[in-house]
Amino acid sequence: MPRRTQNDERDEDENKKHDDDFYGGQRKQETDLGGSGKSLWDAARDIVASREQAETLPTVSNTVLFVGSRSGGKSTMVLRYLERTSETAKPTIALEYNYAKKPKTTDTVGKDIGHVWELGDGTFLTKLIDVVLTPETIEHASVVLVLDLSKEQELWYTYETLYDAIAKRVKHCINEAAKQNPNIKDKLKESITQRIGKANKNDVEPLRIPLLIVGSKYDEFQKLEPEAKKTIIKTLRFLAFYHGATLLSYSEKQESVYLKSAIHHLLFDTNLPEKQPQIDYQKPLYIKSGSDTLEQVGPPPIPEYELGDLKEQTPLAVWRAAYCKRFPQEVEKRDPSLMQDYGRDPQYADASIDAMREQKIAELQRYLTMKTRSRS
Repeated sequence: MPRRTQNDERDEDENKKHDDDFYGGQRKQETDLGGSGKSLWDAARDIVASREQAETLPTVSNTVLFVGSRSGGKSTMVLRYLERTSETAKPTIALEYNYAKKPKTTDTVGKDIGHVWELGDGTFLTKLIDVVLTPETIEHASVVLVLDLSKEQELWYTYETLYDAIAKRVKHCINEAAKQNPNIKDKLKESITQRIGKANKNDVEPLRIPLLIVGSKYDEFQKLEPEAKKTIIKTLRFLAFYHGATLLSYSEKQESVYLKSAIHHLLFDTNLPEKQPQIDYQKPLYIKSGSDTLEQVGPPPIPEYELGDLKEQTPLAVWRAAYCKRFPQEVEKRDPSLMQDYGRDPQYADASIDAMREQKIAELQRYLTMKTRSRS
């Protein structure tokens, strides 16, 4: 190790003197930043590291499930909300997933993400609801139920089939989630109270998660005769009131500010527009949950002298009987042989998969031929 010389010691003393003059006295230690024991560079590294960590931390995300009438406009609603207006909506096969992003406030890092699911094929694939509504997602999940106003003879059946499947699944998920999170039931009850206020418990049976009911094809609905329109709107108002839902109407031919705000509310917990309820059946609907009353909705759309003949005991059953008397429901039945074969749809073409599919079909055909010969 080389020995220190007098020149080295003299240079070191001069450098120390220069530093003392520069800092106005005794030089602060590099590791002492405002008494914290950190240098400026250490503090900067800590800030960057904390920001990078914040960006990777999982954030609570809301999930919105769109269900409803076949060809009712669900895909178009989603694309418009996501501002993907250049895309043409295609028939949804089973489940389709999208996501939306919303920047957080300026004092936070990262973005909020909302998950958007769409269930296709009307009432035929209700089991797939289980994929979206799970014990892990249920606390931050909501549902958009789209009912085609131009198909009055399918409207109640579509509502009843989908709502019953959703309500059953929601209850199951909450019970399962409560095993890990005992407070979830109280949180959801508080959320219901915030949505609908202190309504008479005997008058309502709210869904335990937020619900938005959308009457689609409003432009076609306008062509119906007045009494039919009045019956449909009164029935939807009752269902929205009874289940603690927000209700609005929608037409693909014109932009709906309220629909976009309502979806944004479900995805990112923003406030719904504070607007007086629009309840006139001749105008587009907008009724925020908790703003309608049973007195304003009025009695079921059936002559009073016929109400006494109804044997139903619950309010929902009475309204069901009244609506279905006016519009007998046509349960959609489809011949499986007439259903579209999505495996041959050009938009899903894949050379390797298609070749394997044809090979398996040929093998199956040979097997069936052999079985037929063996029996004969």
